[in-house]
Amino acid sequence: MMGNFLSEELIDEIKDANEIVDVISQYIQVKKVGSSYKALCPFHNEKTPSFFINQEKQFYKCFGCGEGGNVINFIMKMESLSFIESIKLLARRANIEIGMTGTSEEIRKQIKEKELCYEINKKAGLYFYGNLRKQPNPALKYLLGRGIISKTLANFGLGYSVNSWDNLMLHLQKEGYSLDDIQKCGLIRQNKSNGYYDYFRNRIMFPIFNTRGDIVGFGGRVIDDSMPKYLNSPETQVFNKSNILYGLNFARKNIKDRQIILVEGYMDVIALHQAGFKNAVASLGTSLTGYQGKLLKKYCDEIIICFDGDEAGEKATMRSLDTLDEAGCQFRIMILPDKKDPDDFIKIYGRNKFREHIDKSMSLIDYKIFLAKIRYFGNTIEDKVRFAKKVSDIIKDIESPIEREAYIEKVANETGISKESIGLEVLDKIKNVSVHRNNFKNNLNYRKYNNYIKMVPLVERKGHIIAEKQLIKFMIIDNKLIEHILNDISAEDFSVAEHREIVAYLASNMDNMKDKRIEELFPHLEENINKILSTDIEYIDLNNTLDKYIVNLKKYKLLYNIKILEEEQHSIINNLNLTKEEVESRLLNIGIEIMKKNAQIQKLKA
Repeated sequence: MMGNFLSEELIDEIKDANEIVDVISQYIQVKKVGSSYKALCPFHNEKTPSFFINQEKQFYKCFGCGEGGNVINFIMKMESLSFIESIKLLARRANIEIGMTGTSEEIRKQIKEKELCYEINKKAGLYFYGNLRKQPNPALKYLLGRGIISKTLANFGLGYSVNSWDNLMLHLQKEGYSLDDIQKCGLIRQNKSNGYYDYFRNRIMFPIFNTRGDIVGFGGRVIDDSMPKYLNSPETQVFNKSNILYGLNFARKNIKDRQIILVEGYMDVIALHQAGFKNAVASLGTSLTGYQGKLLKKYCDEIIICFDGDEAGEKATMRSLDTLDEAGCQFRIMILPDKKDPDDFIKIYGRNKFREHIDKSMSLIDYKIFLAKIRYFGNTIEDKVRFAKKVSDIIKDIESPIEREAYIEKVANETGISKESIGLEVLDKIKNVSVHRNNFKNNLNYRKYNNYIKMVPLVERKGHIIAEKQLIKFMIIDNKLIEHILNDISAEDFSVAEHREIVAYLASNMDNMKDKRIEELFPHLEENINKILSTDIEYIDLNNTLDKYIVNLKKYKLLYNIKILEEEQHSIINNLNLTKEEVESRLLNIGIEIMKKNAQIQKLKA
C-alpha cells in the first residue's frame, strides 16, 4: 500500500515531467495571451474566458469560480481523483516508475535513505570544496587559469578530489557514515579483494544539483591527460543523468524573456553565468533526452542551442533538434566563429559579442543550409551545382510556398544559378518524394505529419497527438471499437505517418484481428507501437476524447484550407499576367470561400 508516503522529490519530479499547459490543453482548448494562457473554465459555465494558466509558475487560476492550483490539483478536480490517484495518473503519463511500494514502514525507509544520500553528498561537496581552497593545488591553478573567479567557484561549489585512493572515504567514515551508505551514493567502489576506493580521484569536482538545490551527484574533470576526461557519478536512487540539466537550479531563477541557452559542458555553463548569462544550462555529457526536453519546455518558450563548433558539436546539435521538436520546444541555433566553444568565445570577445551572436541565431532551415554551405560550397561551377542540389533537398521539406520561394531566391543570389532552375530542382524533388510515398501500401501520405497539424499551436500539438495514440490504443485492445471510432474519421485524418499506417491496417482488417499482435505485424514500427500501448487510457472517456479530437481535426483542417486560400490570394495579387478585372474576380471568389470556411469554424462546438 502506497499510503501518503511519497517523497517531496518524487512529487516534484512528476510535476516537472507534466508541463501544466500540455496537460490542461488535453482537456480544454487554451489560447496564449502574452506570457500566459487563457481558456473557458472547465469547472463552471462561462462564455468569456476567466481561466488563466501561468506557464512560468506552473499554476492555474479561474477568476470566475476561484479554482486554482498546480497540475496535480487540476487532475484531482478534473478527474475527481484523490491526491495519490492523481499522482499515479501523472506518473503513468510521464512514464515515471513510482518505485515506492510496500508497507508504510518500507516506504519511510526508502525516503530516509534518499534523505541520507542528500546529506552524504552535501558532506562530500563541502569536503571537495575545502580541498580546492587549500593552497597550492593543481585544480585551483587550472580553474583560475581558465578565468573562473573566487565568487563563481563558491557559487557553483566547485571542488577537488585529491590524488588518493581513500581520502574521501576515510573523511566520510569519520563523519559517522557507513561504507554501505557511502557506496549507495556512488562515491566509493568495491575492489576485487572486497576493499573500497574513492570513485573520484585527482579531478576538479562539479556538484550536480536538482532544482531544489540538493546535491544529487558529481561530475569530475581530469587535470592531466587521463581518460575519461569527464566522469559522472554512477546512477543512484537520487541521481539519473538523463533527468538532470546542469545549472538549471540557478538558471530557473534567472530566466529573462522566457529564454534558455543550452550548451554542452560544465565549464560553458559556469563561464556564461560568470559573464552574466545566468540562463545557461547543459546536459550531462549525453545526448539530450526527452525528459530534459520537457524540463526545458517547462521553464522557457525559446531555447538557444550553442554547442561546440566542431564536428562532434554539430552532431550533438542535430540529435538535440529532434528531441526538442518532439517535446514541442521552440529553438534557434547559435554559431560561434572559428569553431569556438562558449567558454573560449566569452574570454576572447566578451559578453557583448556573445549577445550579438544570440541575436543572430538561426532557424533550423538556415542552420541546415549553413552546414551545406560549409561542406559543398566552393568557387567552381561543380561546387555551386552540388551546393544548389543539396539545398534544394532541404528546401523541398518547407511547407509554405512563400517561405520556400524566399529560400530559393537566397540560394540563387549566393550561387548565381537562376531562381527558375533552382525552383524546378525543388519541384522535381517534391514530385519524386510524392511518387515514392504513393507507392507505399495503402497509398497513404507518408510525410511525418499531415499538413493540417502545422495549424495546431505548438502548445496543443502534443495533446492532439496523444489523443491519436489514445484512440489507436482503444482500437488495438478492443477491435469492436474500430468501426465506432472510424465512423467519423479515417486513417488519412491522423496527423502522424506511423499512426496512419496502423489505423489503415486496422480499418482493413477489423473483422479478423482476433489473436493478432499488432506489434508483430509492424516490426518496423515497434517503437511507435510501444509508445501507443504505454499511453494511459485508464481514466479516459472514449466518446469525449473522440468528440474533442474530431472537432479539433475539423477546425485545424479548415484553418489549413484557409491558409492555402490566403496564399493563393497572395499569388494572384503578384501575378502580372492577369488583368485588374481578373484579379478582382478571383480574389472575390476566394474571399467568399474563406468566409464560408470561417463560418464552418464558428459552427463547431468549442
